[in-house]
Amino acid sequence: MHIPLWSIVTLGTELLVTASVYFIIWRAYRTGAFLRTFAFVVLGYEVLFNISYMLSREAAGQSSVVYSPYETGLAIFHGTFSLVMFVALVAFFIASARAYARGENYFRDRPRLTLAFSLAWGVSILSGIAFFVALYFS
Repeated sequence: MHIPLWSIVTLGTELLVTASVYFIIWRAYRTGAFLRTFAFVVLGYEVLFNISYMLSREAAGQSSVVYSPYETGLAIFHGTFSLVMFVALVAFFIASARAYARGENYFRDRPRLTLAFSLAWGVSILSGIAFFVALYFS
């Protein structure tokens, strides 16, 4: 079994991004202070790694490996849902930054939205971990 280094690095950075996203939300919820600069650095980092990883996978060309229906379905779900969640993250952080600039506690004022986003973000990350495990450990 050969796991490409870039796949390992990307998985690690996704876990760091996830920890950062949850920390930003938790801190803003608890203290009323949105870490705006950190949030947008995290977004930039996410774009850099996601785009560079996808491009590196595409540049590698077609693989002769035949994936199982489970792996194919998981890849489709993860790729699509992760893109949706990234767009949601951008919108969520922009709306949050504006609300906190007005003195509102965006996350505390919208507990259902915050919980729904947090759970959906977790599903997105867990689907990526499941895909990684399915590809390299099954």
